[in-house]
Amino acid sequence: MKQLTLPQLREAVETALRENDIPLGTYRWSTGQRTPALYVGEPPEGVTVSGLEILIPETPETDVLPTFAGAVSIDRFPIRAVSHDGKSLSPVWMALAGAFKGLEAPQVLQATDRYPDQMLIRITP
Repeated sequence: MKQLTLPQLREAVETALRENDIPLGTYRWSTGQRTPALYVGEPPEGVTVSGLEILIPETPETDVLPTFAGAVSIDRFPIRAVSHDGKSLSPVWMALAGAFKGLEAPQVLQATDRYPDQMLIRITP
């Protein structure tokens, strides 16, 4: 089983959201430039965000499964969806569940005084 590369995973996530009419939020950089709020890794200091933010980690969580032919590793990426505008994250979950088969239920992190609503969706590309 060949897994998607990180750039392919990013593109697949972006495509799933676009095809389901889920608009990404906006990053505003210190230079004044604006880009879609979809980032691999953590955005640098000074970047502000509004709307829906999607964060993909640079390194996956890896499960190693022993088999008769030897160990097989399977990478899983915990995609973080953050609602900076208070909108529901359920449509994000539904879009990604349609694009990536066999997803486990997401981990929902309720908003606090410091952090907005968030959802972790573990994807095995």
